[in-house]
Amino acid sequence: MFARKQRIVFLFLFPDCATIIIIAIDFLGHYFYKHPLPIDKMEKVSFVTADGVTIAGNYWQGSSAAVLLLHMMPAAKESWNPFAKILNKNGFSILAIDLRGHGESTKQGGKELDFRKFSDADHQASIKDAEAGIEYLKGRGAKKTFIAGASIGANLALLYQSQHPEIEKTVLLSAGMNYRGVLVEPAARRLQAGQASFIAEGSSDSSCSGAAVKLGGMIKNSKTRSYYTAAHGTSLFTEQPQLMKEIVEWLKK
Repeated sequence: MFARKQRIVFLFLFPDCATIIIIAIDFLGHYFYKHPLPIDKMEKVSFVTADGVTIAGNYWQGSSAAVLLLHMMPAAKESWNPFAKILNKNGFSILAIDLRGHGESTKQGGKELDFRKFSDADHQASIKDAEAGIEYLKGRGAKKTFIAGASIGANLALLYQSQHPEIEKTVLLSAGMNYRGVLVEPAARRLQAGQASFIAEGSSDSSCSGAAVKLGGMIKNSKTRSYYTAAHGTSLFTEQPQLMKEIVEWLKK
């Protein structure tokens, strides 16, 4: 909006139209303050984990409610793009990261990382990537953070949630009972009363082994969806696009 001195000068120079223009500017300024335009601009970011891995991420600025996205294997952060954009249009800030050894997250100091050469212990160390992602979101103003994961990313999301009671909700797409030593059963049993999970899987997906039903029975505040498909992880969104909207509405409650 115009400052007071600017308004006086404008009125003096253009007395016939100044009032109308200033009123219009004031109205538009007030309107867009109350109804900000949606932000759909993705920013490439990076940060370093506690053990020195440089993590690459795609970030969308939104409100102080944020969602960290952890991809499946093999995949990369871009596998979340359709869902990330929907989340962002609904007001969330989004951070989708490449887990160590994937995509652009291939450096640990001077060491090259390749997930295809990882031991189970290397995969389990990816929990540090989630930790660093949460800290990055806090640095960008996040006050409340949720985590969504696909496949091993889902297992990591639940593991992190079980260790951090401030994470109220996680979304688990095609979680498995044991992906490379990242176990979900002990994590599920550690969740506290106020924590919840949205669990989805394909009933014909052999890699899940019915984990959604098992986890749904262990997590008191869970919402479970099983689809007659072999689609895995974020591929569920392709076959079941309404799932994205349902998850967004659940996160917003």
